[in-house]
Amino acid sequence: MNPFIESIHTPGLHQLNIVSNGANDPKHIYILLHGYSESGFKIYKRLGHKIDQQQKDVLVLAPDGLFPLPKSFPLDTKILKSKEELLQGFAWYFYHAVTDQFLIDYDIPAQTLAQWIQTVLESHQLSSDNLTIIGYSQGGYLAPFLGEALEMLSLSPNKVIGINCSFREDKLQKVPNFPLSQIQGKEDKIIDTKLCFERFQKLKARGLSSGDFYWLENEDHKLSPKTAEFCLKIASDSQ
Repeated sequence: MNPFIESIHTPGLHQLNIVSNGANDPKHIYILLHGYSESGFKIYKRLGHKIDQQQKDVLVLAPDGLFPLPKSFPLDTKILKSKEELLQGFAWYFYHAVTDQFLIDYDIPAQTLAQWIQTVLESHQLSSDNLTIIGYSQGGYLAPFLGEALEMLSLSPNKVIGINCSFREDKLQKVPNFPLSQIQGKEDKIIDTKLCFERFQKLKARGLSSGDFYWLENEDHKLSPKTAEFCLKIASDSQ
């Protein structure tokens, strides 16, 4: 009998490490999803602190991805003590581009985050109308699927924004009812910018009624100050 690989989802517990501004009585909540091999602290530093500075009464939450990515594994503890922290980055899922297969797909992080967000909203007595999700790079790929998982809990976000990513409309079960926007640097060499624009147009053709695609001139894949500022403008417009 030839061996085969099967992907199954089993219920389990996941630990979320979260960077937050610690607002106690917020009127709005921002969830920030970092890129591959990055962290909640990194996206908070680039984007979250700007939200905290520019807007009042907001809770900013930037969780680490579910899956840690060790960048080194020294066996000598003396070496370990002289190096940076062992676990320096995290991932939300694992995708093999050559075979177009997911080793771990969007469902597990999306469902885990959706259930956690539900408890956060309940603890602050807020509806999902007061929720904005912003994802960068790998976090941007995940963002619409998190929105979809929240919709299944009858929690439709106020806005979902992806930065320098590509929305896999072919994997979404249905067209989002929430506003879904994308911000894309024209000089991005990491993302296939032509494909990401085509995917967004397909979502529009399928019936996406709210949200837009924004090109940023002279911007690459980095979450630059200019990109962050533009994202905050989109996030705060008509909020």
